[in-house]
Amino acid sequence: MSLIFSSALWMAIWGGMFTGYYNLPNLSSTNPFEFFQGFRALLPLFSLYVCLVWLFKERTRFPFFKDPLGFLFLYSIVGITTSLLLSPAMGQSMYWAGAYLSPLFMMWVVLRDQDAKLLLRFICYINYGVFFMLTFLLLPEAIKIFRGQAGFSAFYNLPLGFGGVTKNGVGRYAMIVIIVAAMRFLSETRRRRYVWLSIVFPGLFLLMQTQSRTALLGLAVCSALYMIMKRINWRYFLASPIVIFILWFSGYRMRAHGRLDALIDLSGREATWGRAFQLIGQSPFLGWGFDADRIMMNQEHIHNSYIHASIQVGIIGALLFFAALVSIWLLVLKTRLLEHTRDIKGEDQTVLMESILIVAFLTSRSFFESTAAFYGVDLLLIVPAMAFISLYAYESRLAESVLAEVT
Repeated sequence: MSLIFSSALWMAIWGGMFTGYYNLPNLSSTNPFEFFQGFRALLPLFSLYVCLVWLFKERTRFPFFKDPLGFLFLYSIVGITTSLLLSPAMGQSMYWAGAYLSPLFMMWVVLRDQDAKLLLRFICYINYGVFFMLTFLLLPEAIKIFRGQAGFSAFYNLPLGFGGVTKNGVGRYAMIVIIVAAMRFLSETRRRRYVWLSIVFPGLFLLMQTQSRTALLGLAVCSALYMIMKRINWRYFLASPIVIFILWFSGYRMRAHGRLDALIDLSGREATWGRAFQLIGQSPFLGWGFDADRIMMNQEHIHNSYIHASIQVGIIGALLFFAALVSIWLLVLKTRLLEHTRDIKGEDQTVLMESILIVAFLTSRSFFESTAAFYGVDLLLIVPAMAFISLYAYESRLAESVLAEVT
């Protein structure tokens, strides 16, 4: 598959973001924007269809037997079964099941290509580009709030009428920008590295301004993990006071107003979790199908990946989802990939380290947000990152086995 073609398919999967099943009736609208929103809702399904045709044509084998993404694939298959058999709104559930499958089938196509690393890198670049764009589009509103020209709110408005984003969502955008820009600054040796440094600071400002605890937790996790990957070095400890100040000022002083109990408060999540557990108890093994929280809980959002997975696909599917996140870290540890990143040269090293940090951030986020349990921004981030990590992990394991045989 060509680089242009695969990039276009991935952009089509992104094209379904900030729209969805609820906009499909707009395909009959005479309003251009409403029609556009309805048309965009079909793009992930279009990408899925093209991937299916491509796989049928090439007769390529299933690539996920030993890959953590295989657990996500099985999770989605269980979700399709449940959506067909148990969902109170089968059409709605099947739409979101198809959207969820689209990035996984895209990875199936990419991983069977001889230039899989190149294609995955460009998919990661597309993700970075989207996050940079969203971050800087939301920055003016954050500056207005900072200057007192607008009130602080739990929601930020996207331009062009694309809807709103929660402050945790905005914090996620900022955190990805910080990861990518900081990694580029630290890996570059030429003067242009300072261009990346100039991008880190707006990302930090936006993250602090949102007061998102999940993003702040991600900042702490990623900072510690980076020092492990690069070996603990006194130079990195010079940046520690900056990270600690951000965590203290944004999280403890601004968000919690200096109160520890407010810092660890679940913000009403426990009440939502209780209602979710009641529904899970009515169909514990298979759940109620994709988008069950919106269908059966009056549009409530679960704010926990594992509970979200349980209400959609039951205990069986939730265990598969949990296994996907656990297995990617077991793979990293067993292949000593954190150490091997130091030996990789060039752009692949940077993208690999970014992928590890992104998966680390989203793993920590999964306990307080529904990371990758449904079609959304987090899913499109974590799927190519996990694929890139898996490629290098298995290469590292193969290289070690070959070396052992030679010696």
